[in-house]
Amino acid sequence: MQRIKFFLRQPEWLVAVCISLAILWFHLFFWMHVGGLWRDEVNSINIASRHSFRGMSQDSFPLLMPLLIHIWLACGFGKTDLELRVLGLFIGLGIPAALWVAAWKTRRSPPLLGLTLFGLNSTLIVFGDSIRAYGLGCWLIILAVASACLFLKKTSGSRAAWLAFFFVLSVQALYHNAILVGAICAGAMTVCARRKNWRAVAQIFLAGAAAAISLLPYVYNLISASDTSMVLRTGVTAKTLFAKFTESMGFPYLQYLYIWIFLGLLLVAGAMVALLRKSEVPDEQIEKDDLFLFAGITVPAAALTFCVFLWYAALSMQSWYLLPLLALVVVCFDATLMNWQKKLRLAFLAFAMMTALISIPVTRRDINYRFTNMDIRIHQLAPHLSAEDYIIVLPWFCGISFEHYFHGATPWTTLPPIADHSVHRYDLIKMQLQNTNAIAPVFKKISATLQSGHRVWILASGGWMDFPNPKIVPPASLPPAPLKFSGWSEMPYTEVWASQIKHFLGDRSLEFVRVKNPTDGMPLAEQMELFMISGWKTNAAP
Repeated sequence: MQRIKFFLRQPEWLVAVCISLAILWFHLFFWMHVGGLWRDEVNSINIASRHSFRGMSQDSFPLLMPLLIHIWLACGFGKTDLELRVLGLFIGLGIPAALWVAAWKTRRSPPLLGLTLFGLNSTLIVFGDSIRAYGLGCWLIILAVASACLFLKKTSGSRAAWLAFFFVLSVQALYHNAILVGAICAGAMTVCARRKNWRAVAQIFLAGAAAAISLLPYVYNLISASDTSMVLRTGVTAKTLFAKFTESMGFPYLQYLYIWIFLGLLLVAGAMVALLRKSEVPDEQIEKDDLFLFAGITVPAAALTFCVFLWYAALSMQSWYLLPLLALVVVCFDATLMNWQKKLRLAFLAFAMMTALISIPVTRRDINYRFTNMDIRIHQLAPHLSAEDYIIVLPWFCGISFEHYFHGATPWTTLPPIADHSVHRYDLIKMQLQNTNAIAPVFKKISATLQSGHRVWILASGGWMDFPNPKIVPPASLPPAPLKFSGWSEMPYTEVWASQIKHFLGDRSLEFVRVKNPTDGMPLAEQMELFMISGWKTNAAP
């Protein structure tokens, strides 16, 4: 009875608990329906299966996530895709749990804005639960912000140690979390400098320094990989950056991007009020002002430096890269805005309820999602293969998930052919971009296979292969990379190679058939189309 009365007096608790239960159900639903592992997840698992720290650090992430996967596999939980995905489920569920811990520790209230704006976000559920480091990075940056807030409430050596601990773990999950840790340090040091607590300033600096030092072992890997990473560095435009911010923050509708911006401006305004407020105020108000000042510096600093980092990294932008930044922002929202005037708290409660009601059906729609149908396609293909057939997988990076699921004797290759499909071998791709005769062995093998009466099978990611148009002349081979307008990007080369193979098969084969897709219409990150080619025209050129 007392609990019922408490919830009636504190409706934000009831709303937050209901939203949390919905989030729990969404994570479980996604875990049960997401299916097979896509190429990036297979890449993570293959790297995590290595037996040295140096081998496990050869990823686009630091060591922490590969190490967790390695321990998970060593415990015998990697026998099926579902078992592997339990690890992702635990990490994904850890994010709303971390939001609860952060809100309780900072202001003894539920994380209403965090759960509504971030916890229900389908991008977070899909990519936070994947066997990649994005969910882990979000989880740890939430705890890092919470540790900073607790340190500002009461500075001490033990709390500084916890701050350093979560800083180190955060940057060991994601390299770009170092940007966010730097922003947290800037906000916390400003508050302590305003108090003239130079000891606390030094403790925060040392915590940030510990995180920076922990990244030193990766310097050699980053320098040595810089030569091949140019294949990935396709550039970022302001338009692309804004589009990805809209995609990640515009949930459940694109207009929510402007709500995030409004709340951020409200946070900065609160920080300015706190900065100008006279010092003769109650201790409780000083504590609120300090949190506003911390958040009002941390959030803009994190957003600005994160954008600068993405711009100079020049990698192809994805919306899930922004998840750790959003995690930091919502913790700051909950620590400050939800602790403001009573009338505003009621307004935020109404906003959260409305947003949750809108978001729940959208989230349910979005998480009915598979990363790949590669496992389904291989299961469909396997009974029809012979050892004399030939399989072509394109683009080349889909060879990682193909190798993971295919265990037959039929020879196969990618466009271009490379020697290793266990991980993303951009070094090998770079070599092939400079080889003007890279796919000549594929033409030779296709001819031999079809002339001997066997079949060629093409597994192509959606849009990369179709029936050839006899009226169109196949494109000429490109000169060695880099190209004038696309630099070291492999995409123009793969497009030309795919078109050349398509026309070669269309001109010389008797049968070119698209195999029915059992996952047609389902949203997939890796939607593989299957084609069967057979027969050889007797008048075809060799």
